Parts: sequence; C-alpha cells; structure tokens
Amino acid sequence: MSTPLSDLMLNDRGFVFDPASGETFQLNPTGLRIVRLLQSGLSHDAALTQMVSEFEVDEHTAQRDFSDFLENAVRLGWRIE
Repeated sequence: MSTPLSDLMLNDRGFVFDPASGETFQLNPTGLRIVRLLQSGLSHDAALTQMVSEFEVDEHTAQRDFSDFLENAVRLGWRIE
C-alpha cells in the first residue's frame, strides 16, 4: 500500500511520519523542501524551478537530485502525484 505525499506528517526538523505504515523517517533539508513543495500542490517542474532558485544550484544537478529523491520516495512506498 502506498501513501500519498499529502498524507505524510512532517515537522521543521525533517521528521516524517507515514501514517499508513507507521514508519518514521528523517529527511535532510533538501528532501524536506521537496516534500513540502509537492504537498503544496506544485507540479514537479514548478517544484524543481523553486529548488534551483532556493538552493542556488544548477538545473542539471537539481534535476538529478530531485529525480533521485523521487525514486527513493517511491521505494519507501510514498505515492508521488
């Protein structure tokens, strides 16, 4: 069973609780920001653009890191919409 990102509970320190599985996770600041941007309803492209701006990273690096994060999130059972 997968958990939509919107159902994950987060705090400002990167602590994540998945209510469907009962598991907890710790995200780094980048991962936390990605989840929060996607939870806010931004598209993947808009979230990526925001990440490039906020973290002052080139688009290629941001795209790679963003894609890697999403792949790992799917492996954890989180549904990326």
